[in-house]
Amino acid sequence: MNSKIANMPTPDAAQELVARQAILSRHGEVIGYELFAREEASGPLEDPFLCSARVLIKTFSVFNIEQLLGGKPAFINFTNSNFDEKSLELFPATQIIPEFTIIEAPTREFIDNILNLRKRGFRLALDRFEAAPWQIGLLKVVDFVKIDTYLNEPREWEAWIQLIRKADITNIPAIIATRVETQIMARRCFEAGVDYSQGYYFMRPEIISGRSLAANQLTIFNLLNMLAEENPVGDIEETFRRDPGLSFQLLRYLNSAGLTRGQEIDSIRRALILLGRQPLQRWLTLLLFASQGARKTPLLTMAATRARLAELLRERSPKLDAQPVALHRSFLAGMLSLLDACLNQPLPELLGELRLSQEMHAAILQHEGEDGMLLLIVEAAESGDIEVVRNAGHALGLSVTDITNMSLESMAWAAALK
Repeated sequence: MNSKIANMPTPDAAQELVARQAILSRHGEVIGYELFAREEASGPLEDPFLCSARVLIKTFSVFNIEQLLGGKPAFINFTNSNFDEKSLELFPATQIIPEFTIIEAPTREFIDNILNLRKRGFRLALDRFEAAPWQIGLLKVVDFVKIDTYLNEPREWEAWIQLIRKADITNIPAIIATRVETQIMARRCFEAGVDYSQGYYFMRPEIISGRSLAANQLTIFNLLNMLAEENPVGDIEETFRRDPGLSFQLLRYLNSAGLTRGQEIDSIRRALILLGRQPLQRWLTLLLFASQGARKTPLLTMAATRARLAELLRERSPKLDAQPVALHRSFLAGMLSLLDACLNQPLPELLGELRLSQEMHAAILQHEGEDGMLLLIVEAAESGDIEVVRNAGHALGLSVTDITNMSLESMAWAAALK
């Protein structure tokens, strides 16, 4: 955890929740995040875009946005009626992409304002494109166009994609499909010609019947079970010795993470003893989500964020056991909750192969027990469900603002993973 973030003050006492959603290329690379906020209404419901923009600007004047998002840009939504150009002066143009939901024909003043943003180096996005005349007119001044694939029929948005592609302008904006909720829909969007997609589809498994684990995944599963059953270090060492690639990754991890403490590592046994059983179990679980341990994937980032947030919630709740064993269990519950999306196999079967306790099964699959409650909060914070976060957090002695700050810390921790 970054100590600077951990010790920062909260933005203020308001009850507000910040969440994010990844924007991905066809190859699964994160090119940015849309950031949104939910704030508890103290009076009549406000314009959600105005609320979101205000909360985010306030939040990220306190927290380091580049650190939180791993250097990726942040899309922040405005409408042409609530846009305040001065608000963006707090941020470098490389970090923020203003995203506009145009609900009516823009005024000349609005056009002048966004042209000024372009002159200052900001890239711009046009949200909820539906081929309205004023939206078509804005194509020449924006860098990204977002199309809602959930609200609109495929024949409609496929036609809009072609309209954008054939527009008589010098630079065609990149097209982002939004609210993409399944991997099947993501493939259809890319086949139709979008450049990027946004949604939770990468977190949802595409179950493949009869699929078996790859050899390296089987090795990791075997090691996790050996650790859970407290097998002798010699048996664990022998499993590593039979997998040179995994042994190399372990040694590289120890060196890159600065865990050698200046000591020479002359054997796998020495590495295992130095690391310790629980940190080894955490590292192996993280490794399942990495692309052969070599490339950070959006699923790894999301799973790591879940794991770290579950751990922080337990650590800081005045009503829960915060002993190391309990913290480690909560971390694993958060990580394993996305294992089905990682391996595209049913979650109950995967958890069964790991021979976890019945309590861990119930926590992950039914949100039962303390860790189940933590997962409920984690998932609600992820989607921006402030009501669930407020109610479940209250039961643990935590406010929405407490949980927001822990969520931001978790994003930063996951973004910093090598």
